[in-house]
Amino acid sequence: MDIQLKKRNISIVPEVPLKRLDTLWLQVGGTLCNLECTHCFISCSPKNNTIAMMTLSQVKERLKESEALGVKDYYITGGEVFINPEIFEILVAILSYGPLDVLTNGTQITAEKALRLRSIQDASDYPLRFRVSMENFEEVANDAIRGQNAYRKAVAGIRNLAQAGFSPILTITRSWEIEKDGEMELKFIQFLRANRVSQPKIKILPGFMLGKLAENERPYNIKERVTQACFENFDITQLQCATSRMATGEGVYVCPILVDNPKARMGNTIRETLHPFPLGHSACYTCRVTGMSCKS
Repeated sequence: MDIQLKKRNISIVPEVPLKRLDTLWLQVGGTLCNLECTHCFISCSPKNNTIAMMTLSQVKERLKESEALGVKDYYITGGEVFINPEIFEILVAILSYGPLDVLTNGTQITAEKALRLRSIQDASDYPLRFRVSMENFEEVANDAIRGQNAYRKAVAGIRNLAQAGFSPILTITRSWEIEKDGEMELKFIQFLRANRVSQPKIKILPGFMLGKLAENERPYNIKERVTQACFENFDITQLQCATSRMATGEGVYVCPILVDNPKARMGNTIRETLHPFPLGHSACYTCRVTGMSCKS
C-alpha cells in the first residue's frame, strides 16, 4: 500500500452498519444513582439528572416499536434502575416482550424486593436476569471506588437475590493488569459462592476513559481512535453496535457507553436509527481493541 493511500485509510472514519436489531437497551435509571463511583463513564451520582429516568409510558412506547423491528432481548441500566419509582411495572412490561437483563449496583435490593422480583419472574415466560456491579471482593478496595458501605449493601443485595432463586452475574471494571484476569476471576467466583450464588459467573469490563475516570486518571489521547486499519482483518459487524440500540427518555443512541454524547444520538425513535453509525469516538477504540460487549 503506498503512503498516500495509507494516510487516507487512517483519516477515514469507519461506519458500522446495523446488521440486525437483536437487542434494545433502555436507560431506565437515567444518570441518577445512589452511588458516585470514581470510574463511572457517564458520571452518575445522586445529583446528576442530565439524563432523566424513563417513565413507564416511554418504555412501553419503545417496546411496541421494538417488537415490530424484531428485537429479541432487552437490557435496562442507569444510573441505578431501582431508584426509578416505576421499576417493578417497567420490569413486568418488558418481560411481556422478551428476556430481560437488569444492570444494578445491588445496593437497593432488599429481601422484600427480591421476593417481589421472584413473583415477577414466576409470572413471565421469559427469563429475568441480574448483573450486579462491584469492584473488589474486599470491602476496603471496593468502597474506595464506590463509596462507604457500598460493599456491604451490594453483598446483601446479592444474597437477597440468591435467596430468591436468582444467580446474579458479577460485573467488574478491570483495575488490574489484564494478565491477572484468570486469578481475579477465580477469586470473584469464590466470593459469589461464599455469598450463596448457585451458578457463579462474572463479567470483566475495560475502563472507558470518559466521565469520572477521565477526570480521575486521564482522558483518551489522540492516538486512541478507530481507523480503517483496525478492520483490515476484522468483521466490523462483530461490534455490539451492529446489532443493538440504546433508548432513553430523550431519544435513541447508538450504545450504552455513548449515551451522554450528543453525536451518538441517532434519532427520536428506534426506526430512525437503523442506518450506519460512524465510529468517531475514542470509546469505539476501546470496544474494538478489547472485543468488549456490554451484553452478558
